[in-house]
Amino acid sequence: MYEKITKYADIFSKDAASPADRKKEIQSFIADFSQSGYMNPDALQVMGERGWISRSVLKNDLPSMTAEDICACFSAFIQQESFIEGIILDTIEKGILQEMLERLKEQDS
Repeated sequence: MYEKITKYADIFSKDAASPADRKKEIQSFIADFSQSGYMNPDALQVMGERGWISRSVLKNDLPSMTAEDICACFSAFIQQESFIEGIILDTIEKGILQEMLERLKEQDS
């Protein structure tokens, strides 16, 4: 169900050949997720309501997140990326995005 999105777990786990390659990977992720039908326009509100305001809180709550929660987080990251470039790269560098993708894979099986 989420295969088009979860394939990025492996992609983001590997070191990109260059910053330009990583940027292309991120743009592909944004495009694929945006077209997936899982984009939540209220994602920033959802994250605020759940108290997901820091990376450490996200990591702590990840084991109990549903697929809907994870998609809300992805939606919020993408929304934030349009204003502050580097949000998604930061979540990749901290391993958070990959962990969320792996959790989504678990729920998809």
